[in-house]
Amino acid sequence: MKKILVIAGFVSMIALLVGCAKTMQLNDPALYDQYLTRSYNQPRDVCYNAVVVTFRDRGVELTKADPEEGKIVTEKHLIAIYAGYGVVGSISHRYYIDVKGDENNCTIKVTKYKAWKGGNEVPDVKVDDVYSYYWAPLFGGFESNFDSEDETSSVRTSSDIDLVVKQRTPDLKKIYDQYRKKNKKLQGRIKLKFTITPNGDVSEISVVESNTGDSGFDEIIKMAVSTWTFGKVTKGNTTVTIPFTFSE
Repeated sequence: MKKILVIAGFVSMIALLVGCAKTMQLNDPALYDQYLTRSYNQPRDVCYNAVVVTFRDRGVELTKADPEEGKIVTEKHLIAIYAGYGVVGSISHRYYIDVKGDENNCTIKVTKYKAWKGGNEVPDVKVDDVYSYYWAPLFGGFESNFDSEDETSSVRTSSDIDLVVKQRTPDLKKIYDQYRKKNKKLQGRIKLKFTITPNGDVSEISVVESNTGDSGFDEIIKMAVSTWTFGKVTKGNTTVTIPFTFSE
């Protein structure tokens, strides 16, 4: 019986390469809704972390990992197709993933999938086989990493960032109150863009938008935020854009 299963696996792999299974276009929305979307009773941040950790553990680099937007894009990476008699082919993949949800639930959806065979990008896939050998194990990897012990230290989450912002915003309010003693009409919003290093330091900070009408005040707020310290993560810079509103 075991030998028959190995042969069946080999035949299925050959079908993946030569085209004996159901075919779907990669630009078909139904492909992503039916095969590449799953919802879980897990917090959004846990799901986001699980996706990042899964690709990291597989040695796949991420060209984008935005915890605020929940968007993840992988590099183009090669995966060999194995059967009972060794490697029978290979496909390169790239995933574009959105992680949405709240503190109780999340949805992980591949919004775009690209594949290459022999260096040539393909417009369609033999969906049942690709699902069995690639997509189902990938989502299984996400699920197995929901309780990953190092998830909070491996990537920076939006919750981590929000916590520091909430803790430090009262300091900005004190600066605002001091400035209002000189300018009673001072109010408005300052939008800052900055990068958080793996050590938690703020770098490359800039004012990307302001309607306060007081560049000196804007600069002081920027300098104050530049001194903030976030938690440490194992690797990777995180760039965020955060608006701060000041009013009496």
